[in-house]
Amino acid sequence: MRKYWLILISFAIISTITSCGKKLAPPAPPPPGVVCAIAEKKDVSSTHEYIGQIVAEDSVNLVARVEGYLIKRSFEEGSFVKKDDLIFEIDPRPFDAQVKEAQGQLEHAQASLKYADIQVERYTTLVKGDAVSQKDLDSAIMQQGVSKGDILVAQGQLDIARINLEYTRITAPFDGKIGTCPISVGNLVGPTINTNLSNIVRIDPVKVEFSIPESYVINIRQKIGTMDKVATMIIPRLVLSNGSEYPFDGKIYFSDNVVNTSTGTLLVRARFPNTAGLLNAGEYVKVRLGQKEKVPSIMIPAVAIQRDQTGEFVLTVDKDSKVQRHIVKTGQTHGVDIVILEGVSEGDKVIVRGVLKVKPGMIANASIEESAKPETKPQPTAPKAGSPTSQKE
Repeated sequence: MRKYWLILISFAIISTITSCGKKLAPPAPPPPGVVCAIAEKKDVSSTHEYIGQIVAEDSVNLVARVEGYLIKRSFEEGSFVKKDDLIFEIDPRPFDAQVKEAQGQLEHAQASLKYADIQVERYTTLVKGDAVSQKDLDSAIMQQGVSKGDILVAQGQLDIARINLEYTRITAPFDGKIGTCPISVGNLVGPTINTNLSNIVRIDPVKVEFSIPESYVINIRQKIGTMDKVATMIIPRLVLSNGSEYPFDGKIYFSDNVVNTSTGTLLVRARFPNTAGLLNAGEYVKVRLGQKEKVPSIMIPAVAIQRDQTGEFVLTVDKDSKVQRHIVKTGQTHGVDIVILEGVSEGDKVIVRGVLKVKPGMIANASIEESAKPETKPQPTAPKAGSPTSQKE
């Protein structure tokens, strides 16, 4: 009996030692977590972006057209001026004197003509009674013609003098912004001395010049028609150098009649309002051309696009939580989203975060990106009795 118990005890000890030597298998890890966005169909317009430059609608150099001393400058550099505002004034006294001199010469010529008219009338009567000779009448008629010519010359000299007097006052030809002035009051200015005094550019509106590839020109003409129709169907917008969008749309009003053979592009101009003066001539901007007609397109966040030697692709999570790889063909970007032309269908769950954790064929724990979830408004709760909101004011 004792031997029997010894065998049982030995067997129990061996079983315990054997069971302690075996390790339990660890539990399987959970599927990796990824964040997905839902592919949505949105109405978007096709846009193309080009580099453009702002050009002033009108730009005028203010020059001195008569010689004289500058006696007045009625503006601050860089300020806005109105049409017909006085900008510069040249000493008008010498030119006023020339006007008076020309007036005197005109009056002298007019008096000579009156005398010549009287002589012609008198000699015409006397020659009939043989009191004077025909030669005397002819001489009087000739003097009458000379006096008429002197009047025309004097009138022309008076007109020139008056024009030169007007040139002593240099005014703004239109509303605009004036630039720098390198000439100080007191300097001698004229057509050959310190000619350029300043310049004025029109601020509102402005035009933007940009060039579009001939391939795009052919595409839009095939879809829309002539450039006149294109101007009504395509809306130009601006992106400023700091990345902000200009708040006003423009209008295409000009396209060149030939394609630049060296660049293969067509020059186009668009006009933009600039009442606030935000746009300055010479600035470079991005011009976005968008069609008025919007087309439904599949959109996903641009960060979901992956690239390798085969091209662009995205990873999706299907209804069985399995990761799938889809080769895609992309279109244009609109903000943070991008158009998908091929490879993704509406409603597909596209992985936007956690793509390095998974591979095609794996099981993934997918959650929807917060921005893709529909907004839920909190339901209002009825106020408790006796609370301030339940009492009438």
